[in-house]
Amino acid sequence: MLQLRESPSRITPVDQQVGPLVTIAIPTFNRASLLRDCIDRVLAQTYPRFELLVCDNASDDDTEQMLAGIDDDRLRVVRHQTNIGLLPNWNSCVEHARGEYVVILPDDDVIAPKFLERCVALINQHPNLEVVVALSDVELKEFATTVPAQASRALATGVHDGIDVLMEFLRGHITVTMCSVVMRTAMLREHGGIPQNFPHTADVAAWAPLLLFGQAGFVNETCASFTHHNDSETGRLSLDQLLEDGWKVADLIASVAEQRVPDQAKVEQVRANAQRCFARRGMVVLSDHRRNGCGVGDLLNAAWRFRGHLRHGDPASVARLALLLLPRRVIDQLHRLKHAVAARSA
Repeated sequence: MLQLRESPSRITPVDQQVGPLVTIAIPTFNRASLLRDCIDRVLAQTYPRFELLVCDNASDDDTEQMLAGIDDDRLRVVRHQTNIGLLPNWNSCVEHARGEYVVILPDDDVIAPKFLERCVALINQHPNLEVVVALSDVELKEFATTVPAQASRALATGVHDGIDVLMEFLRGHITVTMCSVVMRTAMLREHGGIPQNFPHTADVAAWAPLLLFGQAGFVNETCASFTHHNDSETGRLSLDQLLEDGWKVADLIASVAEQRVPDQAKVEQVRANAQRCFARRGMVVLSDHRRNGCGVGDLLNAAWRFRGHLRHGDPASVARLALLLLPRRVIDQLHRLKHAVAARSA
């Protein structure tokens, strides 16, 4: 999937500065085999002015030895003596980044060779950009399939009012994940880095509000691939934690809009679409838990507890909830059919 059209490289004013413009930071723990592929994809970038920072969260597999065997002066390793936790390690990446911009790239995700080239081209045109977002495929490990990124029909690659990019994301018109976002390092640090009180949605809580700070870059092409699987730290959170986290992000986005957007009508549009977005995502969380063995009774109890949030969903979300009451084997068959159709139509 991760193939972009070729374009000629050219030296720009940004490229003439000293030091790395971008830090690609990989937080990792005990995933040596996945990490090597992730690193190889980073080192294949066509844009040269970057550093690769790996923050090793006290791995006890072959990670340290594997990293020691990579002979590339773009690689820098920070190794913690004890495991400090997932999100603190993400913030270690932000803390140690030397680039003016930073990309947080989880060790099980990958980026396309032209990712930085595409993003930096927009930064060259508008050096004051705080954030550039690109599209990302989603690999579903459970179903052994990849869902292609959804591209915008309204926005072309370029620089736009950040609120317009945010609204495309909230409406579900584009697929953006943490690994396909370039953020200004100083701005991220100024706002506290990766928020620690969002164990499931810290990624969105970090980058989405930055779109409300003025203009933003948008690359309407697939530049990364995000891996979704159940064997992850966030995958072990409780159902209530996952649902509550989504709503907290919706409130955060609305709160930043109140502070940053002078047009009250636009603020209300952001609020409504944030609520609708995370109601949809809440239905996905319920669906995942149903497939993983959650009983109908527990599912309905959770839906009732969070009914005030889920009621903001669209009719398709309500239909999804009704489908969750079907036997699990039927739900699994429907999911496989859905993802097979999506893959064939890509």
